[in-house]
Amino acid sequence: MESYEAMRRAVGNDAVKVAKRLGRSSSLMHKWCEPTTDFTDCGCFNPLDRIEGVIEVALQSDRPSCDVFAPIYYLAQRFGGLFLPAIPVTLNTAEISAQLLRTVKETGEVFSVAAKALEKDGLSPNERREILKETHEAMAAFAELTRMIEATG
Repeated sequence: MESYEAMRRAVGNDAVKVAKRLGRSSSLMHKWCEPTTDFTDCGCFNPLDRIEGVIEVALQSDRPSCDVFAPIYYLAQRFGGLFLPAIPVTLNTAEISAQLLRTVKETGEVFSVAAKALEKDGLSPNERREILKETHEAMAAFAELTRMIEATG
């Protein structure tokens, strides 16, 4: 699927509503839903193209995958999903070991944040958000570790 196709599916017949929600013109919404091979003609990368550009630069900078895919993790978490990046075809024990350490670290952060917040009665909205953020990161780390181990067999 191309980015414009994804935008077309998400926007559907609601270009005016989406435009109003984003503070943009409905014509821009329609442009985001059209194929284009040259962005210089209209100068309107759609939001997916922009996020793709951010991720491509992060990948070229050799950043950790949890940082590279942070925008996707955010969107997945925001809408109740879980993003699992593709697992490399060839894995070695060091890569699995590194992922195991990341998983332990993320799990420890969940426990630390939750324990600190639960020392008193109730959770503030910020504490709740922080616990959920850490929990989603830990679940993604567990899922990635699981997929890595499955890929070895």
